[in-house]
Amino acid sequence: MLNTKSKESIKTALAMVMAYGISLSLDWDRPYWAGFAVAFVSLASIGQSMNKAALRMLGTILAVGVSLTLIALFAQDRWAFISALSLYAGLCCYLMSGSKHPYFWQVSGFVVVIICMDAGPNPVNAFQTAVLRAQQTGLGIIVYSLVAIFLWPSSSRGAFRKSAIDLAGTQLLFYRACVDLSRGDGTAQEAHRVAVQVMQAKTRFDQLLDAAEIDSTEVWDARFTWRSFQLQAKELIQDLERWRISMGEAGAMELVQLLPGIEEFYAELDQRLDQVASQLKEGQAPDLSEPADLSPGINGGRREISHSDKALIALAKSNMKQLDALTRSMIETTSALGVSEAVIPAPDAPSLKPAFGLPDIDRLAHAFRLVVIMWVIWLAMIFVPDMPGGTGLLAFGSSLGIAIVQMPQMGVSKLFMPAAVSVLFAGFNYIFLMPTLSSYTELALVIFLATFAICYLFSDPAQMLGRAMGLAMFVTIASISNEQSYSFLSFANTALMFPIIFLVFACTAYIPWSSRPERSILRMLKRFFDSSDYILGGASQPRSRAASRLEPYLSRYHATEVATLPEKINALTPFLDDWVLTRVSKEQIQKLVTSLQLLGYRLEQLQRESGKQGGSDMAQYLFDDLQAWRSGMRSTLRKLSQGPTTEQHRSIQQALDDTLLKLDRKLDVLDENSSDARYDEQSREDFYRLLAAYRGTSEALLDYMEKAVAVDWAPWRQERFL
Repeated sequence: MLNTKSKESIKTALAMVMAYGISLSLDWDRPYWAGFAVAFVSLASIGQSMNKAALRMLGTILAVGVSLTLIALFAQDRWAFISALSLYAGLCCYLMSGSKHPYFWQVSGFVVVIICMDAGPNPVNAFQTAVLRAQQTGLGIIVYSLVAIFLWPSSSRGAFRKSAIDLAGTQLLFYRACVDLSRGDGTAQEAHRVAVQVMQAKTRFDQLLDAAEIDSTEVWDARFTWRSFQLQAKELIQDLERWRISMGEAGAMELVQLLPGIEEFYAELDQRLDQVASQLKEGQAPDLSEPADLSPGINGGRREISHSDKALIALAKSNMKQLDALTRSMIETTSALGVSEAVIPAPDAPSLKPAFGLPDIDRLAHAFRLVVIMWVIWLAMIFVPDMPGGTGLLAFGSSLGIAIVQMPQMGVSKLFMPAAVSVLFAGFNYIFLMPTLSSYTELALVIFLATFAICYLFSDPAQMLGRAMGLAMFVTIASISNEQSYSFLSFANTALMFPIIFLVFACTAYIPWSSRPERSILRMLKRFFDSSDYILGGASQPRSRAASRLEPYLSRYHATEVATLPEKINALTPFLDDWVLTRVSKEQIQKLVTSLQLLGYRLEQLQRESGKQGGSDMAQYLFDDLQAWRSGMRSTLRKLSQGPTTEQHRSIQQALDDTLLKLDRKLDVLDENSSDARYDEQSREDFYRLLAAYRGTSEALLDYMEKAVAVDWAPWRQERFL
C-alpha cells in the first residue's frame, strides 16, 4: 500500500507529465509555464489545491491586465516603465501580508514582471505573451485539478472537522489552566504552554476552513455559521487571556469568599465549553437547557478588603460577564451546525473590523526593499555588459524577491543552499539525461521521476521552500519545448543568475534597515513603547487643529501597533542567534514577549475604562491623582526603549505602592460620604474597574521590566553584515 507521501508525489508528477504533453502536442510556446502552475498548486487536499489554483488564476488574470496597461503606457520610456513596474510589484508585496489571500497578490506581483520582461524586447507581441501565460497557467490548473479529483481524491472535510474539534478541545484545556491559575493550583508556565497550543489549533483551523468550503458541499452550505464560529473562537482566546490576567492578580485574595458564586461560574463555563466540543464531535445538537444566569452569583460576598483589591474584583467580574455572553453565543452557533449542515443564518458574532488605510511600517519596509532589488537588477542589466540571464534576471529576481523579503528573519545564506542543490540537480538532468532522449515517452519518464523525487523528498510542510525551489529550478533549466536545444553555455548562463540574485538579496538586506532579528526586535520595542506613550497621552495632550483632525487616525494607528507588534516580535524570537543571548535563553525572551503582550492588553483595558468613566464624579474626584499616575507611566514608557534598569524597577514599584496607599486613604474618606447619590454602589463599582485598569497597567510594566533587566542588550545593538 502506498502512503500519503507517495500518492501526493505521484499525483503531482503525473499532472506535470500530462500538462507538458498537452502543451507540446498543441505546439504552444513556453510549456514550462504550465509546469510551473502544476508545481505550485499541488497540495495535500482537493480543497487546498483548488483554493490555491483559483488564487493563482485570478492573480494571473490581474497581472495580464496590468502588464498590458504598463506596456501600452510606457512602451517608449524604459525609466517610466521600470518605475511603474517596480511600484506595482511593491504594492503587491505590501498587500500580501495584510490580505486574507496573500497568494493572489504574490502571483500578481511576479507574473506582471515575467510578462513585461518577456514582452519587453518586442512590445508588439505583448498581448500574445500575456494570453499565452494565462492559457498555460489555466492548462496546468485544469490538469492537476482533474488528476486530484479522479486519482486518490483527498477531501479537506475530515481534516477540517478534526481541526475544529481540536480547537474546541484546546480552548477547554486553556480555560481549565486559567481556572487552576486563579485558584493557585496551576502555574503560569503551564497556562502559557496551553495558550501556545490553542493558537496553533486556531491557525490550523483557519487554514483548512477556506479549503473545506471548496471541496465539501456540507461545509460550504454552513459556511456562514462556520465563519461565526471562527470569529467567536478568536474572541474567546482573547477574552480568556485577559481573564487569566485579572484572575492571576486576584487569585491570592480568597476569591471563593469574595465571590461566593465563583465555583458555580467555573463549573457552568466548563460545561458550556465541553458542550461546544461535544457538539462539534458528535455532529448533532444535544438537548440544551437554559444556561444559568451567573450575574447574581458573582455579585455576592462582602469582606473588608482594600479599595485596590476591590478594583481587581470589579474588573474580574466584568471579564466574567464577557465570557458568559460569549460562551452562550458559541453554544448557539455549534448547535446550529449540529442540527443540519444546510444554509443556516449565522448567529450574531463579534465583528472584527480591519484597520483599512493604516500603514504598516514593516510591510512598507518589505515593499521598499523589493523595489530596491528590482532597480539594482535593472541597472545591472543596463550598465553591465553581457549580464547572465538577460531580462530573465529581473523576472527571477522579482519572483524570488517578493517571497524572500517577507521572511527577513531568515538569512540569505540559509536560502542559498537549497537553491544551489536544486540548480545542480536540474543541471544534471538537463546535461546528462535529456540529450539522450528520443521520444516524449522517454522525456515523460524523466519528468515523472524528477518531479516525484523532489516532491517525495520535500513532502513535509516545513520543507515547502525546498520543494518550490527544486521544482522551479527543474522546470526553468530544462526549458522543455518542441524545438528543444541543449547547451552547457545556456545552462551556465541560467545557473549564474542565481548567485547574482542572492548577492543582490544580501546587499539589500540592510535596506531600508538591518533585517537581523535582534535589530528588528529593538526597533519594534521602541515603536511599541512610543505608541503606548501616545495612547496614554490621549486627549490630555494639547494638539493643534490639524493634529486634532488626525487624532482618530493616529489613535487607530498606535492602537494597531500596540496590538500587533508583540506577535511580530514573537515570530522573530526563534531566529535569534545564540551569541546575542548571553544571559538568557530563547524561552526567557518569549516570556518577555508575553509580558509585552499583557501590557498591550492592559493598555487596551485602561483606554476602554477611561472612555467609560473619564467624566464620572468619582473619576473627577480623583482626577489629579489619576493624571499623575498616568504621567508617571508615560515617563516610564519613554525610558523603556533605552533599556530598563534595576533602579527604575525598584522606584516604580515604590511609586505604585505609594499611589495605591494614597488612593485607598482618599477612598476611605469618600466612604464616609456614602450617602451622596453621586457615589452610589454602581458608581463605585464602575470606578473600581478604572482603578484596576490603572493598577494592571502599572503591574504589567513592572512585570516587563523584571524580565527585561535580565537581558544583556549590548550585543543586540552591535551591527553585523549578513
